[in-house]
Amino acid sequence: MKETMGAGTVQDAYVEYDRLIAPIEDKMLKAIWRVTRNSEDAEEALRIALATIWRRWKRIAGHPNPEALVIRICLNASFDVLRSKGRRQRHEVSISANDRAFIESQPAAGPGPDDAAVLREQESAVLHAISRLSRNQAAAVLMRLVQERPYGEIAQALGCKDATVRKHIERGRDRLRRLLEPFIASCRGEAVS
Repeated sequence: MKETMGAGTVQDAYVEYDRLIAPIEDKMLKAIWRVTRNSEDAEEALRIALATIWRRWKRIAGHPNPEALVIRICLNASFDVLRSKGRRQRHEVSISANDRAFIESQPAAGPGPDDAAVLREQESAVLHAISRLSRNQAAAVLMRLVQERPYGEIAQALGCKDATVRKHIERGRDRLRRLLEPFIASCRGEAVS
């Protein structure tokens, strides 16, 4: 006997779910990693996101842009993980032993260790600042500036109008600028007030 889930069976829902999730799995993981920056938090955020996606499957499947909605769910799960761990004060990049071994096994190319350290510090400061934005501002900023998604797609994912997305991005950028001023001043060697 087949279990039913609305109009179709649970098996049909599994097939539809796999059909959507499998092709965008890498995008989901990249979105989560950009926020969490470590494997433990990324795994937790992915578990939360996948559970949320499954619970809300009917809504997602009927959405005009399910991929954008799934990415938004991933971003929200990532921010929730960071907030639940109390990382609002300072979001540091932490690397597990497995991640460190993998990174060290990669051939050295590009900037030297000092440049890489500066880049990690800058990345950490930006991610920390983004984590302090409102949920919609953070999602809009990440989707537009990092993932380079069009305004219409972001609007569908956030459930609002293009103009609202543009306002979220504008306000998010303004707040990021204010939040990052002390960091930028310290990088320039200026006195931080």
